Amino acid sequence: MKSVNILITIGLLLGASSPALAAATPEEAKRLTTLFQSYLGQKPGVVSVIPQEDGYAAKLDLTPLFAKMKDPTVSLSLSPLEWTLTDQGGGKWKVDQNQSLTFSFGVKGQGETKGSIASVTSTGIFDEALGGLATSSAELKTITLDQTVTNGAATTHISYAIDSISMQSSMQGTPDSADATSTYGLKGLKETISVPAAADGSSPAMALIFASPSGRQDATVKDLRLKAVGDLVTWLMAHQDKDAIVTEQAALKDKLRAALPLFSSLSASSTLDDVTAISPFGQFAVKQLGFGTEMNGIVADGKLRETFSFSGLQVPQALLPPWAAGLVPDKFNLDVSVSDFDLAAPAAMILDKLDLSKPEPLPKDLDGLLMLALMPKGSVTITLGPSELLAKLYDLTAEGSMTAGSVAMPAGMALLTLKGMDETMAALQAAPPDIQQMSPMLLLAKGLGKAEADGSLSWKIETTAAGAITVNGADVSKMLGGGQQ
Repeated sequence: MKSVNILITIGLLLGASSPALAAATPEEAKRLTTLFQSYLGQKPGVVSVIPQEDGYAAKLDLTPLFAKMKDPTVSLSLSPLEWTLTDQGGGKWKVDQNQSLTFSFGVKGQGETKGSIASVTSTGIFDEALGGLATSSAELKTITLDQTVTNGAATTHISYAIDSISMQSSMQGTPDSADATSTYGLKGLKETISVPAAADGSSPAMALIFASPSGRQDATVKDLRLKAVGDLVTWLMAHQDKDAIVTEQAALKDKLRAALPLFSSLSASSTLDDVTAISPFGQFAVKQLGFGTEMNGIVADGKLRETFSFSGLQVPQALLPPWAAGLVPDKFNLDVSVSDFDLAAPAAMILDKLDLSKPEPLPKDLDGLLMLALMPKGSVTITLGPSELLAKLYDLTAEGSMTAGSVAMPAGMALLTLKGMDETMAALQAAPPDIQQMSPMLLLAKGLGKAEADGSLSWKIETTAAGAITVNGADVSKMLGGGQQ
């Protein structure tokens, strides 16, 4: 599914790569061409701006830049990007696009990706004072992507097809601190993975087909360093040769420092509806699949949060014995975050010590110092937010937090609550003997549980840096082979 995000990102780039314009004159077109070349270099044929009756026709062709790549094993292609730009007054410009696209990327001996978009239609308002698109919308139709992944003598084929992707975005603030929001919607997603048979005959060829009729992604970024990030990209486009980068690495470091922390925070949430997965074992399905990410930029107050969820899980009947029918989870959600780490200090340390002219760009003794800078408290805090596993026979919830570092033992607390212990144990009585081996463990857990007023059992699990483990106050360290020495 990762390539779905790649396709969505292409849609954003198509809507956000447009420049500001003045009156439609040959002189202004020449000035704009020179301006755009400051981003992409002076290579002839890359940028062209032509005045037309009610604005400008702008074209960006990256083929000459791709040709400058010195690695013969890498191939890149993208059909030219075209926009029509119209002056709206007050430093604002209407940017329109209506075209088809093809693109490809390959690494010799490893694989190749080829794709096409039958129709890209977008419109937006570029604000000179902001240095970006204040508003934009786009629709991409009939998107296809084909990948071949080579691993020795085996070649795996992966294909994607999406009927359409729609996008809306807005941005406000300044070039040094911009806040942006975006919403994407997709329709008609299909992914096919074709795996070849094993050379030794141990496994046959097989195909996996994933599909979803609709999906959505919402994203927000705060305090984006729009101008500094753009300046960094401009510098890299002008220094594609490795030797040139090494010679001017001091300037590169300055650009990187100016772009940090990139942004203060970023969040995104995605859902796919009515997902099906057809495999040699039958068809799996979920009513809704969800993903979420929240993270801070490269700052001292480091934070990362990941969420995952599904609902309405269905498994092939051939894989589901009668005794297990009530144990298959219908709903699951997981919420995990990490905090109390510092990304700013290690980043500054790396930029200070980096020397691209040396075989080993970073000193070998830097690892320990980076670890100390990354975890100024000696540990990070890992938090399990309210999470749940729900089935017909049981409802398990959990939440808690712990500290963990490179030296100290993990320490923290978690609270687990389970409804349906007796029903679950009864179902296992009809299971095969190897599955019934779980019953003693459940009996032990039941004995350690605390009975709650609603009939559920709860377990408050606490651990210390010395290795002690307690469950509802009872020390189980020796039972588990741990504890203080």
